[in-house]
Amino acid sequence: MSDENVALGGYQRIEGENAVLIRILTALVGLPLFLTILYVGGGYLQAVVVLLVILGLWESRQFLGPRIYWDFLSVSVGSYLFLSLSQGSFEFVGPWLVVSILYYLIRAGLCGQGAMVGAGHLLVVVYVAVLFPFLWYLRDTFGFSWVLYALIVTWLTDTGAFVFGTHFGRHPLAPRLSPKKTVEGALGGIGAAVLGAAVFALMSGRPLLLLLLLAACLSVCGQIGDLVESSLKRECRLKDSGQLLPGHGGILDRFDSLLFVLPLLYFSLHYLSF
Repeated sequence: MSDENVALGGYQRIEGENAVLIRILTALVGLPLFLTILYVGGGYLQAVVVLLVILGLWESRQFLGPRIYWDFLSVSVGSYLFLSLSQGSFEFVGPWLVVSILYYLIRAGLCGQGAMVGAGHLLVVVYVAVLFPFLWYLRDTFGFSWVLYALIVTWLTDTGAFVFGTHFGRHPLAPRLSPKKTVEGALGGIGAAVLGAAVFALMSGRPLLLLLLLAACLSVCGQIGDLVESSLKRECRLKDSGQLLPGHGGILDRFDSLLFVLPLLYFSLHYLSF
């Protein structure tokens, strides 16, 4: 999901009567390929995760201002990807985080524009490098079906919010961040996600009530992720994070909700019994 309402510069999304067609065509080409790679998993999915991180990092340069510490971003992001895709646990995260912060403080404080001014670099590392690999963690640890569950909940939330917001929306949800999003749309998105989770539970034989409650939580989390990216773009006076996906914006525009859904689902499955 991406912010449809920030017209403050940056990339311009395709508009006009062909916009919907272009959006559908992009999905028809990209979605089957994406689902196939998720199903196959393994090194193919790892390569896709690395590509998504690189593209997300390139798009997020717009959040960092004129002076970008590419050396810090490259070392920090590269080391995290290597460790996360080669290790079977999260034991490396603590030491990696300490070293990365120390490296950043030295780089920014002694050699750059100052640690506080450039603190967005740390945000970008977490937002892009740390969150995207959960696509791999979830698939590798719990299987393709749970990744599919995350996608279903996220996409139905998007669709439900749009439909209900368009037809019944009256009360703004977060007018400063996304003026067209409404409380009614948000509730419709949650309802659509819960309905999709019910079908998933019945078809997979998993506990119905737990999956319904989890879907509601994931739907809320996904909508928060959408608003978070909207706030970042608004702060930087951007309409879209990029234009790689015609009709959809950039990689961060398309994955903003999923980046928040995947970690929550992963840790829920890790600590809860399904």
